[in-house]
Amino acid sequence: MAFRRFAHQNYAASPTASPSNPSTPRTRPPVLTAYRSPASTSSISASVPFDWDAARSRKPPPYSTPLQNRTRKSFGTAKSGQTRKGVVRKKSLMERITSIPSAVAFQIALFPHNLPLPSPKASARIIGTIMHFLHFCIRVTQIRGVPDSDLGWEDMYREGDNSSWLDWTMPVSTFLFIAAFSNAVYLFSRIRTYHLHHQPEPLSSPNAKFVSTKLDLESEVPPSLAKRITLSIWYAFAYFWRFLLGMQPPAPLTSLSGKTTRVQELQVWNPGELELSLFSIYSPVHGFLWMALNSSNWILMTAIMVLIWFQLNTMTRAFTLLVKDREHIAAEVLNEYNQGFVYPRLYPVRKDAAVMTHQSEMIDLWED
Repeated sequence: MAFRRFAHQNYAASPTASPSNPSTPRTRPPVLTAYRSPASTSSISASVPFDWDAARSRKPPPYSTPLQNRTRKSFGTAKSGQTRKGVVRKKSLMERITSIPSAVAFQIALFPHNLPLPSPKASARIIGTIMHFLHFCIRVTQIRGVPDSDLGWEDMYREGDNSSWLDWTMPVSTFLFIAAFSNAVYLFSRIRTYHLHHQPEPLSSPNAKFVSTKLDLESEVPPSLAKRITLSIWYAFAYFWRFLLGMQPPAPLTSLSGKTTRVQELQVWNPGELELSLFSIYSPVHGFLWMALNSSNWILMTAIMVLIWFQLNTMTRAFTLLVKDREHIAAEVLNEYNQGFVYPRLYPVRKDAAVMTHQSEMIDLWED
């Protein structure tokens, strides 16, 4: 406005000016870009919706599609119309011989991950079938050494017959029982520890407790099975004597160095597929049923073992599917919440709106 007022005063003071019809001379052509709307230019705030029709090939692309399966022409190395043949360098016999130790060492480093092992369920079925077959052979060998009149009293017969207990059936039976119990203990002792740093309220779970831990982002390694058994026995011993003496129950002692905080810890059971399938096929109950099998009740015992396997396998499969279905439902609930509430507010579709005026709409306060 100050420049326009200064120009009008200079024009009025000139002798060639006409007071009746003043006009401002134009020394350069008008700049059209000054009257262009910002909506027609590129913007850093406006967002255009994604063109799904073009992405689904309903519209032609703005560029041509390159030809597929085109052979590469040679560049000055062959005649026109001929393709260039690549040269592949092959290793010599000496190089292949000298690379054998490194290849063997590499395969040893990958062991046992490089073995073509079957799936966990197939492995459990193979191991369980072998264990059942061994126990069947043991019982057949033990029953054959007993007369028909003494069936059911084979233990007493073996003592009266002066036969040794330390035959091949005894260590194999012990090994099968130890394997079944070890698998059960390992199955139910596999846990995964979670620290809930933003949960001040105690959870309604027997596996949740408040502990003192370090503030680090590394994954928590659960304690070993032997350490957990030792701590449990010591805690039960101290709790028993404190209960008899009328004292308060002992609190778990933790010796941590550095910056610690009190957080809630949740120990979640994390069973393996191999151990779970093997437990349903050959559990410690199957071992005890094999010990009670003889020539008079083998049909009943076989039916009981099959029913136990079917019951455990059905319950395990149904509960596994239930957990997976709940995970799918929780994921779909979060997806619907994001699609309906979060994404429309985080990424709204925006556009630029511009307002422009003309010179005739401007008012000069210094004019009469």
